[in-house]
Parts: sequence; C-alpha cells; structure tokens
Amino acid sequence: MYLTKLHQPGEKGATYLYAHARTGMFLPILTASKVNDGKRMIGMLVQVYTSDDQLYLYEVVKVRRHVTTLDAALAEKDETLWLQTSEGPRGTIEKTQLIAIPLSHGPASHKDAHPKVNIVNCQ
Repeated sequence: MYLTKLHQPGEKGATYLYAHARTGMFLPILTASKVNDGKRMIGMLVQVYTSDDQLYLYEVVKVRRHVTTLDAALAEKDETLWLQTSEGPRGTIEKTQLIAIPLSHGPASHKDAHPKVNIVNCQ
C-alpha cells in the first residue's frame, strides 16, 4: 500500500509504502530492525517498480523504530522512499520505518513491473 497524499517515485518529497509485518510482506524489516536497532539494513538497496514499467533504485540511510506519527515523512522536501511496518499485534501504535535515498531509475520489463499477485487475506 502507499499513501496517496504523498508522492510517487521520482517526485520531490516522500514516497511512502507500508505493509504488514507478515511473511511475503514487510516481516524482514521488522525482524532486522530488532537486531542492533536495524543498523545492518543501512546501505541495503530497495527496488521499486512502477505501473509505467520503471525501476527506481534506493539506498537505505536510516532506520527509525517506535515511530508514532507521519510528521517527518509529511515534511520531507527531497525525494525519499519510506517503508513502514508495524511492531506488534493489531492495535499497536508504534511502527518501524526505513528511509532510503534515490540512486537511479530507468526502464524495467513489463513482466518485472507487473508480477503475479499473491493475495493474502489479513482478516
């Protein structure tokens, strides 16, 4: 999912993507963030494909744990990517965020930009 009131990849400001901390979603972010406050994720690369067959490459520069607001993302003026997942069971307010900066972008194959969907019912 993404926050539509923010920005798309390639635009100035924050692109904000979020998913549950579940297998096949953002569970690796939550798991890695619990070790040394996620410092091992700094420098990791994130690939974001868009529906117009583009690939955006980002580098993780910051890990924020126990976040309770979107204020920093909403205030962002530079192009950045924010990934968010929950830290606890349903109803837990605190979230983990990764912040990444753009490295490059270019064309992607249609097949890569439109992978087969694996629907998961989160009820």
